[in-house]
Amino acid sequence: MRLRLHLRRPLSRLPYAWDAAMHARPGKRVTLARPDTTLVVEGFPRSGNTYSVAAFQVANGPDAHLGRHLHGAPHLLRAKRLGIPAIALVRAPEDAVPSYLIRRSGLHVEDGLVEYLDFYRTAWRARDAFVVGLFDDVTTDFGGVIERVNQRFGSSFARYEPTPENEAAAFALVEEMNRLECRGEVVETHVGRPSAEREARKAEIAASLGSPRATRLLGQAQQLFQQYVALATGRTEGS
Repeated sequence: MRLRLHLRRPLSRLPYAWDAAMHARPGKRVTLARPDTTLVVEGFPRSGNTYSVAAFQVANGPDAHLGRHLHGAPHLLRAKRLGIPAIALVRAPEDAVPSYLIRRSGLHVEDGLVEYLDFYRTAWRARDAFVVGLFDDVTTDFGGVIERVNQRFGSSFARYEPTPENEAAAFALVEEMNRLECRGEVVETHVGRPSAEREARKAEIAASLGSPRATRLLGQAQQLFQQYVALATGRTEGS
């Protein structure tokens, strides 16, 4: 798995090569942004990707094509080139990386941090063409994120309201997407909803963030995360 990571790292920073690689794989091509795509929702793994898609579909119906779940920053650059509204999902690295590594047990914490840095450094190039969806906002007020998309792009997407009925419907969709990914089963290490089993394992992985190299990479990742927080809250011009 580590070898695969190192082989694909250059691809994750090359938009046109990444596009071609995704288009060549039928399972990826189905959620790759295309000219008639309604919205691109993309982020580092474990940053609210599945919940965002489910909540959007609950509010707006299942028929619109969404660019989603490719976990590649070039997807956001592709959305910019195609003129498609986009949401960049962003979660603090000290939370996102341990959660990601539960699914990728063959990787080291340093690998996860390098992937995080690659993703958000590459995505930053399209910062004038997406709305930032911070993880806490996505999970508590996704309707507000949709409103910001409408304001930014002049779209008219329906706002998601987190009523008990809507939340039940959204999490049912989350579990259905997990079943499709995991051969018909809901796998607790993969499913995009809160999981007590995953939280316990995440705490174990987080302890490894204290190594010297991990500490250095984490510091860089946290600085990058703060750039996105500032972009989301309007405290920067994005320079």
